[in-house]
Amino acid sequence: MINVGDMVGRKSYGFDVIFEVASIDGDVAILYGKTIRLIADAPITDLELMDNERLDREEEKETSIINDIASQTVKKNHKKYLMGKILHIDGDGKYMQKCINLYKKMNIYAVGIEMKEKDISEKILDYVRYLAPDIVIITGHDSFNRKEMEDIDNYRNSKFFIQAIQKIRQFYPVMNKPLIIAGACQSHFEALIAAGANFASSPNRVNIQSLDPAIIAVKCSATSATDPIKVFDAIEKTSNKNEGIGGVTSFGVMKTLYY
Repeated sequence: MINVGDMVGRKSYGFDVIFEVASIDGDVAILYGKTIRLIADAPITDLELMDNERLDREEEKETSIINDIASQTVKKNHKKYLMGKILHIDGDGKYMQKCINLYKKMNIYAVGIEMKEKDISEKILDYVRYLAPDIVIITGHDSFNRKEMEDIDNYRNSKFFIQAIQKIRQFYPVMNKPLIIAGACQSHFEALIAAGANFASSPNRVNIQSLDPAIIAVKCSATSATDPIKVFDAIEKTSNKNEGIGGVTSFGVMKTLYY
């Protein structure tokens, strides 16, 4: 028996992704990826419970990513430097907390807010004005139905991310103030960049991991405001590299203190 909250895989996809059952409507379950920012639906009959060993491996993989990022970047993070402030808006509270844990490990000041993707555009400007972040992340879950790639209606949540970006850029038109990192699994990359994002997913309409937006944010936060962020360096530690995330030339937001 499959229930809400269970960790499952899809038989028809060879159990490629572990999902949490978010809700059940009749014979169909709505699924959120456990470590992949993907939303999907599947017949109950196509689902199978995942064993604890597989779940533990997924958790260990994320812990390894966090430690790897921290070991490479934390050297800069001392009193001579002021890292960029992050506002992280996420449609998934569990993913958000993973990202917040990474920021804490890096001693980066970050505010995380869980919000349904469809509500982000209505509220995001209030948070940006109040917190004055250097970096804004707009993420959650998304998916592409594999029909016409250019049609935004073929993406589950991309249009909501785009609306949120546009709201920010109406009042903050300079691309570096703030930096915007947007998108989730299979999102409409070109439309997100056109709306004003500095980094976005997904150029090849592939899945991205829960930590991928945070990895980009850490790189931006730890790059000097006088230095350009090298896009391919920024995405090097992400799950699918340039297939999953791309961006435009932008400058870092870290300030150097002289005293």
